[in-house]
Order: sequence, then structure tokens, then C-alpha cells
Amino acid sequence: MWSARGVAEARRQAVLLIHGIGEQRPMDTLRGFVDTVWRRDTDIQNRYAAANADAVVWSKPDTVSESFELRRLTTSSNTAGILTDFFEFYWQHLMQGTTFGHVIAWAWTLLSRKPSNVPRQLRPAYWLLWLLVAVSAMLAFFALTASAPASSRLMSAIASGLVVPLAGLVVKNVIGDAARYLHVAPSNVQCRHAIREAGLSVLASLHARGYDRIIIVGHSLGSVIGYDILTHAWPLHNDSAQASNTDAMAALDRLEQLAATGNGLAADIQDAQRRFFNELVKVGCTWRVTDFLTLGSPLAHADVLLAGDPATLALRQRDREFPTCLPTLESVTREKIQHQRFSFEKDKSRHAPRIPHHAAVFGPTRWTNLYFPCRFIVRGDVVGGPCRRVLGIGINDVAVSTSLRRGFFSHTLYWTMSGDGGDHVRALRNALDLVDARSMEP
Repeated sequence: MWSARGVAEARRQAVLLIHGIGEQRPMDTLRGFVDTVWRRDTDIQNRYAAANADAVVWSKPDTVSESFELRRLTTSSNTAGILTDFFEFYWQHLMQGTTFGHVIAWAWTLLSRKPSNVPRQLRPAYWLLWLLVAVSAMLAFFALTASAPASSRLMSAIASGLVVPLAGLVVKNVIGDAARYLHVAPSNVQCRHAIREAGLSVLASLHARGYDRIIIVGHSLGSVIGYDILTHAWPLHNDSAQASNTDAMAALDRLEQLAATGNGLAADIQDAQRRFFNELVKVGCTWRVTDFLTLGSPLAHADVLLAGDPATLALRQRDREFPTCLPTLESVTREKIQHQRFSFEKDKSRHAPRIPHHAAVFGPTRWTNLYFPCRFIVRGDVVGGPCRRVLGIGINDVAVSTSLRRGFFSHTLYWTMSGDGGDHVRALRNALDLVDARSMEP
């Protein structure tokens, strides 16, 4: 970028991190994340910052969230001359008042489905939940039966006095977040709305501040929230994404061809997405989200958690309610030739500009999904998994590994450093690409 005086201006990018479930405290997640992807990654820091620990990250007021609990963590320019501002979208305070009723209602929607409709990775957890239900019912029966053996009554008393309260704390304060956000019930609609509305406001503020590039990172339930924010934010910008010149039209044609083939390599698709983004910026598009990065995402099980079953998910995707990557195509006939497109013309003239439709957010926005492969519930990450199967061929699924905890219960380890950094950290840094090496600019 160049100023009116001809002096080079540093490019500016924003990273918006969305935390996951649990009793999260403001800034705890963001500070750990920034420590891993920036502070300890001296390879992308300029020489002055790398030699001066005080010049690596500054904590400044957060002017996008309207929360006094949050800060903006900003960096000096990196080796590519890019300044980075890290923000946290904190939503935990909007998820209050969770009861056992919320959790039980959601759990029943999951347990009442046929086992054949449960993804293979989740089937052990599905049967384990049914086992816990059976054991709980048996303990309750013993507790209420006067003729039950003394040992059974003792076990029931211990469960009632110690195990149940501890389990209840976990259920309400951790699982309860997922139960309320993922279950579309009248009692949950208001908190779902409040979280999405706040997220849209933050993303709009980032756009208004003139960043050249915005990266959204969602961990766990935060990835579902990020997906929803993108779903509702893109229609506010897609009218400005008119492929109105030859280069933009060619970039759009290439993406639609890749979507129509249904078998492109993720790397080729992401290159084409970034070229399309660059061309849209040149013709005046206001959209600036280049990348969506998901870590341990429940969206891997979208056919169960978002729609109930695979057939319903496919229907909602065809109806353009749930965006796919690459975007959902439609059959269009022009001059007696049938085309597969996710764009449309506002007028029918021969060379009219084409506009990506309202669910085409993953036309110009790349999606990378990191996950620890799961085995037997406890090894790896049972929450996350590959998303390409359910949400589109353009998603770059990256399986990662770690030596931390010997690979057990890895859901919270996506940016936790091991001795040599770790395969998972290298994959995370590569996906963020803070030096924008995959910008596709000459």
C-alpha cells in the first residue's frame, strides 16, 4: 500500500479468536494463543522485535468489542511488513442461566436418534451415554427401594452426595454451553441471537477499521459460532462482490469449475479462492475475511448437530441455509447453454457482472480445519474431526498430532507448545500464515 505522499504504508491484518465451551475468562484464551503463534515464532518477527522482548506484543484498548474486559494485542510489523492485531470475541457472559433442563432436552435429541444416523466417530460416545443413563436409572432405583442391599444403598448415597454434584457442575458449566447453542429451542433462542448479534457487530467493526485482511479462528463451539457469524455477515457484502472485469470474471469461472468437478485438491481450491478474493478487492468489494480456521470443530458432525441427519443437512445446503465450501451450485441456462454457478447476474445482458449468491461466503474465503484424529473416545479429540465430508470439498482438513498427554484428551491442546513446538503448532502457524505467503500476489 502507498500513501498519497508516495511513502509505503504497512499492511494491516486482524485475527479474531473465538473461544470454546467452559467457564472461560476474558483474554486467557487469546494470551495463550498469541504467545504460541507470534511471541514464540521468531522466524516471522522482524529483527528488532526478535532481539527485543518488549517490542514483540503490546496490549492496547479493544475498540471493536465495547467490552472493558478485553484488550487488543498488537504486534510490530513482521518479516513481510504486516502489522497484526489480535482480538478475542468473548461470548461466555451471554450464556448464563443454564439448567439441567437445557442439557437434558439437548441430550435427548441426540440419544433418541437411530444409531445408524450417528457418525462412526461418535458412536462409542453415543453408547457410553446410554450406559450412563442406564446406570443412573439403576442407582436411582436402588436408592428408592427399601429392600435393596446395604451396599447398593451406600453406593447410591455416595453417588448422590459426591459424584452427582460434581458431574452436575461439569454438565451445566461446560456441556451446557453446547446444549444451549446447538439446540434450537425457544428457551435458547435469545442467547443464540445475542451471541450472533455481538459477533456480527465485532466483525463489522473490524471491516470499518480498514484492515487489508481478517482471519477468523474458532476453537470447539467457537468454530460453530464463527461459521454462523460468517453465514450472516456475508450477505451484507456480497452485492459489492461484482465480478465486473475480465480478471475477476476469470477467477470466478475457475472457482465454479472446481466446484462443479467435485474433486479438486484443497491446495488448488484455496489458491483459486485467494485469487478471487484479490480480484474482488480490486473491483471494490468490501469483504476482507480471507481465512476461516477451525480447531477441534463440532462442525465435523454437522449432519447430527446442525441438521439432525445427513438428508436434512443436504436439503438445507441446497436451500442455501448452511453455506458450503465451495459454495452450493445452481443450474443456470444462458444462450441455450447450461452452467453450474454460485453466482448470478442482476440483469440478463451478455456481459453483465456476476455476483456470488448470499451463501457463497466460501468463494473468496478459505477454510482450514485442524483436528486430532480420535480413537476410543479418550485418544485425540472426540469433538473435532474432518469437515470436508459434510461441508464441502474446499475445506482443507489437516490431521495433527502431539506428544502432550501422550495424545490423550487433546481437545484443548491446539496451541499448547510441546518441547519442539509440535506438529500441531507448526500446522496452526502454517494455516494462519501471518506473513501472507499464500496471498497469490506477484
